[in-house]
Amino acid sequence: MLSHQHVDALNRFLHTTYGRERACRLVQYFSRFYVFYLTRHGAPAADIQRWTDLKNHVSNARKFFRLLKPVEFAQAGLKSLGTTDEVLRATGFLKQLGMFLYYSAEVFVLSNSVGFYRPANIKQITDFGQKAWLLGLVASLVAGLYKFQLLGIRAHILAKERTAAIQGEKGIDADLKTREVTLQREKHRATYQFVQDALDCVIPSSALGMLPVDEGFVGLVGIVTSLMCMNTQWSSVNP
Repeated sequence: MLSHQHVDALNRFLHTTYGRERACRLVQYFSRFYVFYLTRHGAPAADIQRWTDLKNHVSNARKFFRLLKPVEFAQAGLKSLGTTDEVLRATGFLKQLGMFLYYSAEVFVLSNSVGFYRPANIKQITDFGQKAWLLGLVASLVAGLYKFQLLGIRAHILAKERTAAIQGEKGIDADLKTREVTLQREKHRATYQFVQDALDCVIPSSALGMLPVDEGFVGLVGIVTSLMCMNTQWSSVNP
């Protein structure tokens, strides 16, 4: 049964710009997959065109949502320079730089799509944006691998503390249990983000011709990562 609590949770999700944008992303990539499916199965041209138009219009709508995103990533990039750990500082800055450049290029892509301003070198701008997005994703993946290493060290230390506590007379205290739970949550978040970034790498890599996959596969990857983003946002606004 659909209750007021369920509707309230949905409203909290849709109340955020990010939540609505991710929902639109899901529609866009489903349309991308479905266009491939219809084309592969010889569907009428009118049906294919209808879903192609939906994909393109939703794509443009998402770009309007993200027009000022470069400001957000520029600020995040400057803040990342204050990170104490050298590896996380470098990867954090490169990730924010990549996303800043990607969303900056997207402004010109949107302008070209709606016919407001058509740069002569739009193909180069689009490719540059995809390379910048890939840079940000790769930097995030490197940071993820480094975090796994740090988490492994912490897990080893906690395991030794647990063994010592079991062998001693005091037993396992509440502080150790809390730290173990915290570590497990951090491992889950790091793994979740790593998988999401790894899957997302398929999209710009395919657009740049670096990965020989078809539109259907790209669409499926986009559907999965959209659902992952939506799940994260849902959990954030509905703790």
